[in-house]
Amino acid sequence: MKDYLAKVKKGFAIAENQGVVYYTIPAFSELGFLRHAFSTRIGGVSEGNQKSLNMSFKREMTPGNVEKNFSRFANAVGFDENKVVICHYEHGINLERVDLEHRGMGLFRENELPFCDGIIIDQKEIVAATIHADCTPIFFADKKGRTAGVCHAGWRGIYEGVFGSIMGKLTALYGVMPEDIIFGLGPSIKACCFEVQEDVASLFRERFGESLIIKREGKLFVDLPMACLMQLKKLGIPAENITLSEHCTYCNPELFYSYRRDKKNTGAHASVIEFI
Repeated sequence: MKDYLAKVKKGFAIAENQGVVYYTIPAFSELGFLRHAFSTRIGGVSEGNQKSLNMSFKREMTPGNVEKNFSRFANAVGFDENKVVICHYEHGINLERVDLEHRGMGLFRENELPFCDGIIIDQKEIVAATIHADCTPIFFADKKGRTAGVCHAGWRGIYEGVFGSIMGKLTALYGVMPEDIIFGLGPSIKACCFEVQEDVASLFRERFGESLIIKREGKLFVDLPMACLMQLKKLGIPAENITLSEHCTYCNPELFYSYRRDKKNTGAHASVIEFI
């Protein structure tokens, strides 16, 4: 595993446009046929603990602010917010392929998608989106341009094998091979801050081994990014196909929202991807 980890690419690229700060993945940008981004909390209109680029309707105090924030994010990154489809998440491992008819769901109209934590696209004019506040943003794309998408992965999804679900779906739909797919794991809560009780620790210990469990000052912490990378390795994804953001959402309140840090009184980020 040590040799594998050494080959994983580290770091997303930070960008700023029109006062909106966001991250992109160099390996995805280099493909030349994708537009993608992960929002920070900087550049929006929300106030209080949701300040300022909050993307969560559930956590927004002022009606209309989330739509305004998405519009600002869209203008900065270069996508059309009217083409956005947001996943209908349930902290699981299901992914749904979406079509043009789904555009606007979750943002401007009711989300009629089946419960899902990931969205798959295979054509232009659709912006796949997921919402996060500590949970891992997973970007994925076929290097040959057949498909791409984003996924929301909480600890349950990671434990239940979300990466196997992603690869299973992409293989069934498009016949992809592990070496065809690149992944980006965005800013999320890291091992320094993801404190758990023994019940959750024991689940990860049994499935992934003791190396994921960190004991510090009488407390237990789980290394979720390591669990992600272990799954990707087992699935045969080359380490060179993976980019890992080393930013912890809990540790960086100036840039990121964190449910663990601020409880329900916080905002959320958006991950977006589309073909261009």
